[in-house]
Amino acid sequence: MTRRAKPARYRLRAHPAVPDDLAALVAYGPDVVAAARAALDDLAHGRVTGKLLGARRVSGDLTGLASVKFDLPGSPTCRFRLIYGDVGPCTRVVLAIGVRDEHAIYRLAVARIQADEGAPGAPEEPRPGP
Repeated sequence: MTRRAKPARYRLRAHPAVPDDLAALVAYGPDVVAAARAALDDLAHGRVTGKLLGARRVSGDLTGLASVKFDLPGSPTCRFRLIYGDVGPCTRVVLAIGVRDEHAIYRLAVARIQADEGAPGAPEEPRPGP
């Protein structure tokens, strides 16, 4: 008997730079890229819910977004984060994936929000959040 894969609970949409984020994780090894893809799969299927973020002194305002921690299985730390926001009951937008070191991933997410809000002809899509 073959098991059918359950359909994803959420539709994931990604910021245009997220594929570059995944490519940059290769520097940490192919297993980290696989861990990031597993985190994306968990997010799509609702197996994880991130920690809600807010205004951060170090990086800026991330209100309405959440952060999922991930790393290699068995790792004593979680060096990486996936930043996303819910834009509807069934849609999540992945804004950034990368290393948490020195709050880099949070700064990157804020920079992407600011760039998207200020871009001429930016799509009129609601900012992820409540």
